Amino acid sequence: MPNITDKLRDSKAFYVAAGAGDLAVEKIREVPERLNRLQERTDPKDLGGVALAYATRVGGRAAEVVDGLAERGKKIVSRVEHQKATQQLEESAKSTVRKAKAAAGSAKETTKAAGKAAGDASKKVGG
Repeated sequence: MPNITDKLRDSKAFYVAAGAGDLAVEKIREVPERLNRLQERTDPKDLGGVALAYATRVGGRAAEVVDGLAERGKKIVSRVEHQKATQQLEESAKSTVRKAKAAAGSAKETTKAAGKAAGDASKKVGG
């Protein structure tokens, strides 16, 4: 039976989201380079107005895109958090942690008892 990780890996939507995020970061990183190229091609006398207009337009649009993606991401995460499968996975993880802690405690007690028994046995054999 496939687990949630396998289901995500088999989901085209998962790869679309990852690709969209990567593309957004790539495009945002290109902004400084584009500004530099614009500065090189523009007459220094006109540079201030053209570069400022471009920077304002690109910077404003980039901020809108980032804000939009962040808001969309929040909605998706919230929706996934409230899905039954996610809640079941969280409960299963909590149960596993509880069982692991109990097993560790039991192993600790068993080790302690075995150490005491070994000490008592060595006293009887040696004494």
